[in-house]
Amino acid sequence: MKIALIGDSENIFSEKIKSVFQEDIEFVYESNDHFEGLIIVSDNLDTDQKKIILKSNELKIPIIGIDDGFDALNLFFGGNKSIKTEDNATQLFLSPGAKLSHIVGGSGWVKCNFKLTSTIYGKDLSESFFSSIISDKGEIIGFEKAGNDWQFGIKFDIFSQDIPRGFENIINVFLDKCSDFVK
Repeated sequence: MKIALIGDSENIFSEKIKSVFQEDIEFVYESNDHFEGLIIVSDNLDTDQKKIILKSNELKIPIIGIDDGFDALNLFFGGNKSIKTEDNATQLFLSPGAKLSHIVGGSGWVKCNFKLTSTIYGKDLSESFFSSIISDKGEIIGFEKAGNDWQFGIKFDIFSQDIPRGFENIINVFLDKCSDFVK
């Protein structure tokens, strides 16, 4: 399976994925490459990386923006830039019926300990998405595209030991969905 990866210049993220996902994964970095999924981990996009996002969106290839990639995805689709903060989210609300809630295994309030360095609120989110994970202070921690498109943004380190139970499923289910795209 080929996954386009934006923003992993030191191969740290790609090595973490290879350590948790059992299938053979090849990472590609150019818009003319063939790929079955897109992972964005940086908010600094060049022209070719924007073409990769556009191609993924047009072909309905699964996309996930993680940490700074959350901002890149939101900005690409017309949302506003995150604002700096030094906040600590202690509870998250997972929207009932959202794909992210289904992946995590529940909806409603979940205890957490997320240190946020930047954030967006509902007014900052692109109209292409809806907020599916929200802090107790209204900060958007996760968003997704409604319907059958698998496009997500998550504002946390998916490999952190501090994420609530079930959140580790997000990357595995995303990659499973990418491998389904191949078939």
